[in-house]
Amino acid sequence: MNDSQSESGTSSAPVLREQLVSTLEQRGHIRSAPVAHAFHTVPREQFLPGVDLETVYTRRQIVTKRDPSGAALSSASSPSLVADMLEQLAPQPGHRVLEIGAATGINAALLAELTSPGGRVVTIELDQDLADGARAGLDRAGYDTVKVICGDGALGDPDHAPYDWIIVTAGAWDISAAWWEQLADHGRIVVPLRVHESGLTRCFALDRTGPHQLISTTTPLVCGFVPMRGSSEHIDHHVRLDADVVLKLDATDQPDRAALASALSHPRLERWTGIQVKDADPIGHLDLWLFVHANTPFGRLGVGDTARTSALVTPAYRWAGAAIYHGGTIAYLAFQETGDGHHELGAIAHGPDANALATGLTNLHDQWDAAGRPNQPTVQEPDPPAAATSADPTPSLRSPSDCMLTLGRRTAPAKPADSARYRPLRGRWDAVRGSANLQSRVWRPDVRQLRSLLLDGDELVTTAARPRRPVDGP
Repeated sequence: MNDSQSESGTSSAPVLREQLVSTLEQRGHIRSAPVAHAFHTVPREQFLPGVDLETVYTRRQIVTKRDPSGAALSSASSPSLVADMLEQLAPQPGHRVLEIGAATGINAALLAELTSPGGRVVTIELDQDLADGARAGLDRAGYDTVKVICGDGALGDPDHAPYDWIIVTAGAWDISAAWWEQLADHGRIVVPLRVHESGLTRCFALDRTGPHQLISTTTPLVCGFVPMRGSSEHIDHHVRLDADVVLKLDATDQPDRAALASALSHPRLERWTGIQVKDADPIGHLDLWLFVHANTPFGRLGVGDTARTSALVTPAYRWAGAAIYHGGTIAYLAFQETGDGHHELGAIAHGPDANALATGLTNLHDQWDAAGRPNQPTVQEPDPPAAATSADPTPSLRSPSDCMLTLGRRTAPAKPADSARYRPLRGRWDAVRGSANLQSRVWRPDVRQLRSLLLDGDELVTTAARPRRPVDGP
């Protein structure tokens, strides 16, 4: 193993590795001895040839492949997120683990450490050059027992199934049929699921409790991932606001694309709230809260370096450009520094209705602050509604204290409901659209249909869905 000196000659790989582990432990990303041992052991530099050691051991994502437009196709994820997901997965010695998205091979090496002795790790990568690179890195680092497959991750690896644990390291729109079939009884899958068409993503740990059900009882992680490619690839929708700025959105919100395209031609309007936050504050789910509570469509800004450095668009560096829009006006979540590591929350708007939309966004900030800055998402996919009667048109949702998120194949009711209303647990009402496709014998919810998530602990759980697609026959 080559523990070379950094270019500065001051820090060797073991020293930087130790510093990284210490930082991850202090910040709560590494919480168990096995994950700490794995991070202490795996030499990241062997998987990132040509990258200087200081960069290799930072807590930032390192993009390793881009498409011709410059969009990231593969990367070494932030060590903080890698550690969080491994703690979610909690693999044990002897476990069989399938990884979807080999990338550099670093995560597969960590999994090999965590499942040794007696375990088996298979990792799948779509592109041959990336698969070859992962294989080479694993060999250099001494992890020759890891199997690297070049193939479509959505199809899994039936030849070596079932797997005790599956971990997905790309942004997924659904839990593929192959992952369902290849996950062992009582197994676990950790998967970053996009819960909004803008790419808003949360990473869930889901435990298999039966042949047709996965349940999560833990808080999802804030995360961002390169999207899945291959057979499960999803077409993202956006409106270009400038050469270096796009607004990613849900096409079903029927945006006025022509009006939005000229939004940045309007003067910048700022509104500040007086709400102070620090980097260490547990406020990572604010974008999710805004998505749930805004009465105008939600989107996310994609901002390039040119637009940011020129101050054309300056979203807060947290929350991935969270924004709301209406007509030809956008308003996005912003920071301004106030000293001593504090930032003030605010809104910056462009468009003919900038004042109204900026005021609406800052009012949402005030509501979030007054609610105690909720940061514990509770998500549940309810059972398909039974045939409603005129006497009881509002069946209750299951308590979120029983399960936070349930996704599964369930037998459809005898009579489908075109629309149904569910009574939230504490007196509020929320309409939930039913499915016209529930006559299928067996079905699996499509995670793309999750349309709202509530962040107020166990107070209320809602989902709203476009028609769910049937699976496994009529």
